[in-house]
Amino acid sequence: MRIDELNQEHADIDWFAVDSEGHVVHVASGGGVLPESVAASEEDLLQLHQYFLTLPETEAAALVQPEANAAQSGRNAEGFVRYARRGLYSFDKTNLHEHRDTQYHLVARPAQPLRLAELPGPIAALLLRTQLPVAVPQLTRLNVAGVA
Repeated sequence: MRIDELNQEHADIDWFAVDSEGHVVHVASGGGVLPESVAASEEDLLQLHQYFLTLPETEAAALVQPEANAAQSGRNAEGFVRYARRGLYSFDKTNLHEHRDTQYHLVARPAQPLRLAELPGPIAALLLRTQLPVAVPQLTRLNVAGVA
């Protein structure tokens, strides 16, 4: 089932992508617009979510840039670090609940990045539906406006 605009706007939805170099990326929507490839299937998104959360945690992740107003918003970096310990670069929405804003910032960087080639075929195929046009290892900011 498709994730409708109302749910996108009122929920903080974790979604996943692959960058131009094959790195796996986690993005917390913070009420933002989802790429169409993500919004198209809640079931596929759930499958990716379950897969990544069942991966064993590896080395410590580097906390990069927690949201400036995290204490006031009730958000913390723990969930982002959890994904990074599983090898994913983890980004958060910069302007929470600004539904149309497409700016994200890196919160946690993996010590050992997970790559697309390491994933089982069916998971890799789902992830390939959402491709970032940039490489994320050196990024601290990410604009997802062009992601389909």
